[in-house]
Amino acid sequence: MKTITMLFFTIILNACGANQAASNFTNNNKAPQNILSGEFVVLSIDANNIEQKLTINFNNESNRVSGFSGCNNFSGSYSIINNAIEFSTIASTKKMCADNANNLVERQLLNHLNKVNSFNIENNTLTLYFNETELLSAIKKTEEKTIQEDIKIEYKTQSRGSFNAIVLKNETISIQKGHNTVAKTKAYSSKDWQTALQLIENLNLKALSNLQPPTKAHQYDGAAMANFSVTKNGDTYNVPVFDAGKPNKEIEPLVTLLLKIANQSEEKN
Repeated sequence: MKTITMLFFTIILNACGANQAASNFTNNNKAPQNILSGEFVVLSIDANNIEQKLTINFNNESNRVSGFSGCNNFSGSYSIINNAIEFSTIASTKKMCADNANNLVERQLLNHLNKVNSFNIENNTLTLYFNETELLSAIKKTEEKTIQEDIKIEYKTQSRGSFNAIVLKNETISIQKGHNTVAKTKAYSSKDWQTALQLIENLNLKALSNLQPPTKAHQYDGAAMANFSVTKNGDTYNVPVFDAGKPNKEIEPLVTLLLKIANQSEEKN
């Protein structure tokens, strides 16, 4: 009798364990997966910033993808399992593009979409990978609209015989060399603009007027002096005058970024 009772309990326990395992399996399979939805603006391809306004639009209800690749529109389908993604049946219009740079970027984008096998999305920034290699990154369109506040960053240096001014806005950088020269305005990458916005976000703008210059050689030996300001939604925040090339550490990353963008823009001439 005891043997029969123990056997009965063993059967019940095994059955409970099986039910629990089945329940866990079902719950795991019901776990929410990453969802891609909406329009993204491409920031970089192969980790290189691009200036062309390329877009990728995801429809998570129909699992359709479409966008603009620089010269043509494209469309296709995609499937997602966790962080794995696969694009298929990607097709594009056949418009000929006179700009060789646009043709090259378009080929890169379409080729990469056919190679992508995983993705990550964080802070509205989408990154597509082939294994662990980043193929392209893009920012969600709604986020891009939100961050297009009225923001302007200015950096000016001057001495007795020289004057330089850099003005950075969304999508354009203005560079002036000399008091009696005309500023040249050029486009630059949206990824650099995102970096600039993040650096501004990290600043306490109201405290900029209290930043002390590391050195003050401009006050007594004629060294070049610099002015730096950030204008946001009509309010301008100025940093006290400092020696050119020697900003306070709080704004140094932003000044370095401005100079980098300016140099890259001039090198393209």
